[in-house]
Order: sequence, then structure tokens, then C-alpha cells
Amino acid sequence: MNRFRSLTIANIKMTFRARQALFWNLAFPIIMLVLLALVLGNGGGFGVTVGVVGDSHNPITAAARQALGDIKDVTLKTGSEAEERAALKNGDRDAVLVIPGQLPTSRQPVPVTMYYDQTNLTQSSAVVALVSQVVQGIDEHMLQQRTGIGPQVVLNQQGISAVSTRYIDFLAPGIIAFALMTSGVIGVSSRMVGYREKRILKRLRATPMQTWEFVLSNVISQLFVVLAQVAILVGVATLLFNVHVVGSMGTLIALAMLGGLAFLTIGFAVSGLASTVESASAIGNVITLPMMFLSGIYFPVSGAPGWLQPIINVLPLTYLANGLRDVMEKGLPISSIGVDFVVLAITSAVALAVSTRTFRWDVE
Repeated sequence: MNRFRSLTIANIKMTFRARQALFWNLAFPIIMLVLLALVLGNGGGFGVTVGVVGDSHNPITAAARQALGDIKDVTLKTGSEAEERAALKNGDRDAVLVIPGQLPTSRQPVPVTMYYDQTNLTQSSAVVALVSQVVQGIDEHMLQQRTGIGPQVVLNQQGISAVSTRYIDFLAPGIIAFALMTSGVIGVSSRMVGYREKRILKRLRATPMQTWEFVLSNVISQLFVVLAQVAILVGVATLLFNVHVVGSMGTLIALAMLGGLAFLTIGFAVSGLASTVESASAIGNVITLPMMFLSGIYFPVSGAPGWLQPIINVLPLTYLANGLRDVMEKGLPISSIGVDFVVLAITSAVALAVSTRTFRWDVE
């Protein structure tokens, strides 16, 4: 046990002392995150999408739809209350106006309810002011037609926490997933092949050390890298771009650790297949480049062609990126992202089986 502990500590020290590895594992993802956020923006312009729920024959509903539809930069949507409120919760609406079917009386005005996204203070303030003015204008118009009575329409406001629609909130989990993939596949495979080329593995094999001790110590040291990557990238995104982890940090770390393990085992498998550091890097790039562009790291892939969707749905990076977003953006619990955990666990098991058959201590 002392031998295993010493080997693990040594691996951790070597990992964090390798300046080139630190750059690609930690500094490069931070640079990508900052540059993409600055170039592509961390928020959009003032464009408002408002859903209106109500009977089209109701004069209040008709007036609200006409008034909102005539305003520049306002996109009007209609549907059932359940559909529109779900769209608001998912970040596809800025506000939803629910108008009941009743008509006002001399004693009972119509209670109109406005639901809005309270997570974006700047946007929500503008939306609330806009919709309030529209409702007030409808009330004044109806008062002119029915003089001598009280308010015809009363607006009730209710804020909800919706999913963020900022690009940086989409990008940050993707960059974390990208960092875990590259450090696991390319970093581990290149390091293991380098050890083999320098005869380090051969000399280690001649010691009393068991194979499981060597493999497990490398796994643990790499998982420390995973923890550092998650902590640093989340910290940078929070400090610079006000990104919030809505869900549980425990769930986020557990998913990141499993994702790191999946790509780490892929890296071990590549190291067994490659004969040189250059070939390990080439094989690693063949594996990682398609995932980098097809797994929705930088942009959503929901609009990809239908023939491409089956390929996207078998890439492990797709499930890691989606799972991280579900936790960070939507706050989903671990029970709601079970598919992501299962896929990453299967990936780890398959890659581990391949690596046990391909791993070599010495060059051929």
C-alpha cells in the first residue's frame, strides 16, 4: 500500500509539473472560453419573445396580440398555457401573458397574469415595462368605450427562474467537456507512449510493482487533473462572465469524474495501439476532432441533418456536454441525467476492455 501511495503521489506531482501538459489541460481551455465568449458575445441584443394565451374571440386577447405584434423587435407566440409556460421555463420566451376568457364587469375587472423570466434582470425589467404598457393601453382603450366604471384589466406579475439563453452559459459546459476529452485521450495516450519509448515502463515492469498499481495510480492522478479543470474553468466562467451552476456541484463533479474516466480509458487504449508519440497524437486527433465538432461543444447540433443525428447520438462527448449543461443551466438532479451516466459508464467499460488487451510495457 505504501508503494501504491508513493506511486500515486509521484504521478500527481509529475502531472502538475509538466508545463506543456498544464498548458493544454488548463490554460488552453481557459483561453478558448474567454476568446469565444468575447468574440461571439455572452448575451444577445434586445429581442423579446412574448407568448399570449387566451381565446382569440376575446377582445382583450385580440387587442394584446395586435398591440404586441405591432411593436418592433417583439416576436409574438400563441399556444396553450402549459405550452407557453414550458417554453418560458426553457428560455424560449421572455414573458407569457395569460388572459382568461371572462369579460370585465362594473365590479370585477379581468385579472391578466404575466409570467416573466426573473433570472436576467436587465432583460426582465425591459420586458415587464413593455408588457405593462401594452396592458395599460388596453385598459385605457376599454375605459374610453365604457366610461364611468373602474379598471377593466388588472395585471398580475409573477417571476419564474428560466433556463439561461446566454451563449456563455451554453459554451462553458462545452469547454469543460472538451478539456476533459483532450486531456484524457491525447494527454494520457501521448504520456504513456512516451514512457514506453523512453523505457520507463520497462524499468517499472522490472520492479515488484503490480500492473494494477501502475494503472490505478495513473487513473487517480488524472482524476485530480479533472477536479482541477472543473474547478478552474467554473471559477473563470463565474468570475469573468457571471456563469452560475444552477444544479448540484456534487452532481457536476460526479459527472465530470465519470466523463474524465471514460476518456482516460480511451487514452489508455490508444496508447496500446500507437507505437510512437506522433502516432498516438494522430490517432487521438482522429478520435477527438469529429467529437469536437459534432457533439455540440460550441454550437447546438439540434439543427444538424437527419442522417448525421445517429452519429451525434453515439458520441460519448455528446452525453458529457449535454449532462454538464443540464446540471449547470437547468439544475437537473442526477436522476434526470441517468442516460448520460449510463453511456459514459459503458464507454469506460468498453475502452477499459480494449486497453487491457492492447496495453504494452515495452516497444515491439
